[in-house]
Amino acid sequence: MHQSYVNPVPVSTVWFRKTLFAVMTLLGLCSVVWAQDQFVFPIEGERARVSFMKGEVTRRSDPAAEWTFLTLEDFVQAGERVKTMKGARLELQLPDTSVIRFEEESDVRLIKAGYQPAQGKRDVQFSLLLGKTWANVQQAFGRNDGVQVETNNAVVGVRGTVFRMNVAPDKSVMVRVYSGRVTVSKPYRVAGPVEVGTKVREIPGPERVAGPRRVTEEEWIRIVEAMQQITVDSKGIPSKPRDFTMEEDLNDWVQWNLERDRQLR
Repeated sequence: MHQSYVNPVPVSTVWFRKTLFAVMTLLGLCSVVWAQDQFVFPIEGERARVSFMKGEVTRRSDPAAEWTFLTLEDFVQAGERVKTMKGARLELQLPDTSVIRFEEESDVRLIKAGYQPAQGKRDVQFSLLLGKTWANVQQAFGRNDGVQVETNNAVVGVRGTVFRMNVAPDKSVMVRVYSGRVTVSKPYRVAGPVEVGTKVREIPGPERVAGPRRVTEEEWIRIVEAMQQITVDSKGIPSKPRDFTMEEDLNDWVQWNLERDRQLR
């Protein structure tokens, strides 16, 4: 009877196949890790990453310094001032992966970008001098954390919120909240040192002022819930929060931000 004969696979071939499988598996894991790193993108120190940019955006770190162009994947350091030119848009990713975006012709300064997850602390502050911003802030993870956006006439405190803000040339402010809640309060300022190069101006003489009076918290703070808006006029007087609808709010800027938020999810 004729018997079929199967050649045994050489040991070297078996070793090669196992090695090849291990290498391919390792490469596959590396690609997954790389993809995760690209999504999370750790940020260290007092800075924010440029995660999206369209058009020309300039920056400077000091009032005496020259303006330079910002590029994608750059880091904006605490203390830097950024301007978006006509037709430009900018998205910054904060250390906790929250994002804050700026429409064309916006003028903003990053004051702080502190992030200490081990201590449950987040301290992020922006100063919006002019323009439009949209913020998608991650849910608060500690008692002493938050994101704060300051303007000349209002301070917005944020925790786990999606909201937008407009600052007009006359310094009036409009805030609309889409999810979560924000606190809007009048800014508290302490007189600081005179900037170098500031011109000396005449100080007016003494005037009679009204005596001290008790000021309630309601006069200084407004709580704005989801799908509500508030305005603060050029004199710093806030309105009462009122409801708004998506139908009255939809425009190119809002639609673009909603789409960006969907992509991030």
